[in-house]
Amino acid sequence: MKIPLWLPCVLALIPARGFAQVTVNPAALRQLEGLSPLAPAAKPEAAMVRPVIHKPHLHLYHRATPQAPRPLTPAKPANPAPSVKPTPAPKPVLPEPSLPPIARIEFAPGSATLSAEAMAALKPFCTASAPVPVVARAPADPNDPSSAMRLSLNRAFAIRDALTACGVAASLIIPRAAGSAPGADDNEALIGASATP
Repeated sequence: MKIPLWLPCVLALIPARGFAQVTVNPAALRQLEGLSPLAPAAKPEAAMVRPVIHKPHLHLYHRATPQAPRPLTPAKPANPAPSVKPTPAPKPVLPEPSLPPIARIEFAPGSATLSAEAMAALKPFCTASAPVPVVARAPADPNDPSSAMRLSLNRAFAIRDALTACGVAASLIIPRAAGSAPGADDNEALIGASATP
């Protein structure tokens, strides 16, 4: 097979590159020269070995993704014990507060001083554990309308002071000035739970 003289010149003009591959087709060259193409010779399968291009192999390792730990559940017993409800403790029985008796105290006209009989009438109240109402009265004066309220208040405070002196808590004593009450004794004071003006 003859190679044309101009082919090496053309090949020399092509710059050489590392990745370029030039393949010469002899049948095409024969056609250019006007010759009949040669019948292709049968090549054994082993002769047609294609070049193997080695590519770098990238190793991809599977990384385990972290997972949140599962919450631990307590194991249930096979035979749970029957639940026993605690019985409530009985409520303590508080003693009822002792109610003092009702007493009537007489004052001298125009005075807020307690007599010896009045002090003796207050003795049963010295151990009181319940509220002790005190309602004091005083006669009205047409010349001084406020005098009845002032005198009855002084009488209620005199009884309060006598009760606190014998041991009654001041928070249990409820003094009240009633002034003058129609149809009632204006020099009298009522002491006790059901005292009324």
